[in-house]
Amino acid sequence: MKGVLNPFLRAEGGAVAVYFALLAPILIAFAALGAEAGLWLITERKLQQIADASAYSAAARHMSTQNLTVLEQAARASATASGMVADDEFALYLPPQSGGFVGQSAYVQVAISREVPRYFSGLFAGTNAPVQISVRAVAGTDPDSGEPVCMLALSPSASPAFGVGGAGVVNVTECALSSNSSASNSFDMIGARVSVTGSCLYSVGGVDVSDGLHLTDCTEPQILQRPTANPFASLMLPTSAEIGGLIPRSSSSMTGTYTPSEALLAYPDLPAALFSGGLTIQGTVNLARGIYIVDGGTMKINANAVLSGTGVSFYLINGAKLDVAGGALLNVSAYDSSNPNIRTDPFAGLLFFSDGVGTPVSHSISGNSASQTNGVIYFPEDKLTYIGNSGSAYPCLQIMASTLTISGSGTLNIGCFPDLPPGTGQIRANQRIALVE
Repeated sequence: MKGVLNPFLRAEGGAVAVYFALLAPILIAFAALGAEAGLWLITERKLQQIADASAYSAAARHMSTQNLTVLEQAARASATASGMVADDEFALYLPPQSGGFVGQSAYVQVAISREVPRYFSGLFAGTNAPVQISVRAVAGTDPDSGEPVCMLALSPSASPAFGVGGAGVVNVTECALSSNSSASNSFDMIGARVSVTGSCLYSVGGVDVSDGLHLTDCTEPQILQRPTANPFASLMLPTSAEIGGLIPRSSSSMTGTYTPSEALLAYPDLPAALFSGGLTIQGTVNLARGIYIVDGGTMKINANAVLSGTGVSFYLINGAKLDVAGGALLNVSAYDSSNPNIRTDPFAGLLFFSDGVGTPVSHSISGNSASQTNGVIYFPEDKLTYIGNSGSAYPCLQIMASTLTISGSGTLNIGCFPDLPPGTGQIRANQRIALVE
């Protein structure tokens, strides 16, 4: 028998099989772990694609609203369409809460997490708890893209939001005009004698224009565009608590020279004056730098008024409205181009602006062609009407209102070149949206 077994005992064939049998479980385990890690990587890449698409969609919507509910709806809809499932955790942050764009309100952040069950990895990790895969994406408008805009109608639905009628002439120098309304006549020119000149015209909806439209940088109006972003959408306006610390001026009429004697609590270096129930300006009035707050009623600038001042802002709250009579001469500027430090507060570039709270009101400016008004006119929820002659001097005038109407037979000359008012953001149409993280 021993002689019979000797050939088998001395045989070397099949020795590898023994080693393979010993190593096979380890090799299979590594292969399984590799496959599981590959699943994690594929899941992470898929989630990143979903987050990128969602952040891009939210950034596009962010150009026309700061409403978190609306932004989240847009972001979630895009994420769901891209493959997000019900069990995924989703969060939108405005402004971003992490990464290199923390606190920058021009950007939005989307974060998505998904739990992936463990398989073979649980044998080595000592736990069967699922693996948490988290991704984030930050998107926003490229601040260096787009074309400068000097007149912007912010309403998303008014018909029209931006109208020019009568025999008016609007000359916008080295700047575009823009309307965020989706209406078919978002921008409307009424009358054969209407003339509008600008670098270009951008509209979310359609336009109704005539031969009086003259565009220097584009061959025709650019319709069905993304909304033009409001650079002041995140500006924190003076609060009721800050204004409540001021003593209302006993008289609502102003003549001669006036110097504010108080200051807002949050801005001790900003002289302030509060006028309750309206303000009337008549005769020759010279204003010292500061912010003039009109609480309710009407800010009336009479026809015989000559109003001047540098570094001044007029803040209309609680339904106060602006009424500038025809013939009034305005030589007012929100800033001093030769002294940028005349105002360092966040409202330094705003000339006339409102709180945008409560029922929208109608503001009217019927000016003098010799008027020189520099700064930003900002009525985000209100209607603004220009009637007759109104003028502007360089370096800059920007106009933003919910709806804009130019009527009468006068001429409106505005521009914003070469420099912006200090502390203000440039209004730009046709901006690119970019993923930045």
